[in-house]
Amino acid sequence: MVDKEWETDEDELIYHLEAHKNLIGWVMDKLQAAGIPCERTRGRNPDGDILYYRAEDEAQVKEIVREINAKYNQL
Repeated sequence: MVDKEWETDEDELIYHLEAHKNLIGWVMDKLQAAGIPCERTRGRNPDGDILYYRAEDEAQVKEIVREINAKYNQL
C-alpha cells in the first residue's frame, strides 16, 4: 500500500484503479507466456477480471496467482 496524502478522494480512486488495471494486464501477460489464452472481462463481471477458456488450465492459473501473491504480499 502506498502511504500518500491524496489531494482529492478521486485522485486516490484513480491511483487504485490504475494499479488494478496494470496488475490484471501483468497477470494476463504471465498467463499468456505460460500458454494460457485469456482475455480481460468487461461489464464488472462478478466472476472476475480475467477469462480463460480451458478448464484444464485452472490449476496452473491458480498456481501462477499463488506465486504472485506469495512474492508480493509478504509481511
